[in-house]
Amino acid sequence: MKPGLLAAALLFCSTGYGADEDVKKTVQDLYTSTLNAMKNAKTKDDIQTIVNGMDVPEWFGNSPTGETQTRAETLASLEPLLAIPSEKRPPPTLDFLYVKETGWNVLTVYWVYRQTEHQLVGSLVRDTWVRTALGLRRIRHEKFFPDRVLVDDGKPVILPPHSN
Repeated sequence: MKPGLLAAALLFCSTGYGADEDVKKTVQDLYTSTLNAMKNAKTKDDIQTIVNGMDVPEWFGNSPTGETQTRAETLASLEPLLAIPSEKRPPPTLDFLYVKETGWNVLTVYWVYRQTEHQLVGSLVRDTWVRTALGLRRIRHEKFFPDRVLVDDGKPVILPPHSN
C-alpha cells in the first residue's frame, strides 16, 4: 500500500483504542441522539433541551483561535438552524479516533465532517465528558482548526506532504 493511502486509511479509521466498549457506545449514542434531535428542533426551547441532555451547565468550548466559548454563546449560535427546514439539516458525520476513560472523565477525539458534492469538509475535535447524577455529560469541547476541506474528489488534502 502506498504511504499516502495508508495514512489516509489510518486518518479515517474510527476505532476507539483505550475505551471500555460500553463507555464508547454510550458516548457515541449520546452524540447520535443529540445530532438527530438537532435536525428536528423547531424552537429555541428545543435547542435548550437538547443541549441540556448532552452538556453540563458549566460547559465551555475552545475555538480554533483559542477563544473560550460560553454555553450561552453556543446556544445563540445554534438558533440560526431553526431557519433551515429540518429536511435540509443533515447531521454531520462523526468518526471516532480515540475514546479514553480515565478516573474522572472520558476523552473523545473525532473527525466531524459533512459531504459536499466533491468534498468532505470538517475539522478535528476533542471533547471531555464527566460522570454526573444524570449520566455522562460533556464539560468541554475543543475544535482544533476551522472547518476545511479534508478530501477533494477522493484525494486527501489534510495529510502532510511526503518526500520520496
